[in-house]
Amino acid sequence: MPNYSNVAGDSTSILIDDGLAEELRHNIVTKLLGDSPLPAHCCIFRVPDLIRRLKTAAYEPDIVSIGPFHQGCGEKFQLMETVKRWYLQCLLSSRTDISLDSLIKGIMELGRRARDCYADPLDHLSQRDFVQMMILDGCFLLELFRKELWAGLQDENDPVFNLSCMREYLYHDLLLLENQLPWFVLERLYNLTANNTYQTSASLTKLVLNFFKQFVFDDRISDLNLNLPFEILHILDLIRTVTVVPFKNLESQKKEERVEEQEELENEPELPQRIPNATTLSEAGVQFRRSKNTPDCIMNIEFDFKNGVFTIPPLGIDEKTGSLFRNLIAFEQCYHSRLDKITSYAVLMDNLIDTSKDVELLRERGILANWLIPENAAQFFNELYNDTPVIGFYYGRLRRDVNKYYNTYRNTWMGNWNNWMGILRRDYFSTPWKVISFFAAVILLLLTLLQTIYTIRRP
Repeated sequence: MPNYSNVAGDSTSILIDDGLAEELRHNIVTKLLGDSPLPAHCCIFRVPDLIRRLKTAAYEPDIVSIGPFHQGCGEKFQLMETVKRWYLQCLLSSRTDISLDSLIKGIMELGRRARDCYADPLDHLSQRDFVQMMILDGCFLLELFRKELWAGLQDENDPVFNLSCMREYLYHDLLLLENQLPWFVLERLYNLTANNTYQTSASLTKLVLNFFKQFVFDDRISDLNLNLPFEILHILDLIRTVTVVPFKNLESQKKEERVEEQEELENEPELPQRIPNATTLSEAGVQFRRSKNTPDCIMNIEFDFKNGVFTIPPLGIDEKTGSLFRNLIAFEQCYHSRLDKITSYAVLMDNLIDTSKDVELLRERGILANWLIPENAAQFFNELYNDTPVIGFYYGRLRRDVNKYYNTYRNTWMGNWNNWMGILRRDYFSTPWKVISFFAAVILLLLTLLQTIYTIRRP
């Protein structure tokens, strides 16, 4: 017979079944967690559904799975799984100073730390399977990067290098957030397999950047001498780091400028507004110029309030660029110690580009190198950061200066003058042919006028 307890309330009493209460307590206690479900050291994530839902293909590999998230996900990876085993066999057979035992021991020492880098539980992978995966995937990446740098290591039977499309697919797949290995795993394997002067002449960072230099925003990244400000987490993090490290961000402002900016923020009566698009700004007299610094970080966008000049480093976009941007943004959204710098860049470019007219204007100024049709390029920026909030917008001061300039001049005689001059520059002086056509039309009009006057005055 159940044992009941009498619990008195303010106006009523409640009978509680002690046996049921004990069972509930036991069930709840067994489901409590002693550790955080997402520890701070996690740095490799599955892209959240809210981010991936609009462009699923941008976050999923096409031909190769790296790490545990897409392992065994279908026949499309079978060729590259075979290539991985072949690469490892070639590595071991060509070098007497490398043994499989040393690779196994080296990675087993990092096993627990490496597993902890992944945000999802890896209960389906035993220690044996996890270590085997790290060795196969890691050695495949290192040999791939070495073959790219030293063509003499390439084999004529290697499908990666004798099929022209393969590297394009690999560029995409190896820069996915879900397709990463911890950087310290790559470093350990690099140190175990680069035991001669020939191999050690290129650091791991140089190997990686050399491979991706044709794919990322600046093909000179492999020649940059950067002092990386923090520990690299994985390959995608390295690409983000070399993109944003040269960025002249808020931390580089003088102290008094930062105080002034904070005061402006406190005095703003409303939330920050979008800036007008490039066409609208151009009609208001704002000039757009390509940055003359070579090389320059794509994020070093500046606005000269006094002269109304936007200076923007060039950016090439094609069907591959979107996936890289999206995965960098997803990484910033997921990892606590990477600020929203790439996301801020995407937001600013989306502000400037609304339609194909904005794309054409920036292309004519040498700012956009666009291999998409203008309508698709505009849509590219409009959809780039959907469902991704920005914490700490890095162009806040620039945005306020642009809006202040636009609002100050558009309703004044100077603003009207700038508007007309902007339209004139955009429609008639943007290219040498338009200039020639404009003056030819003016001359033709004058000749027609003179001929008319001459005809009227003839006796």
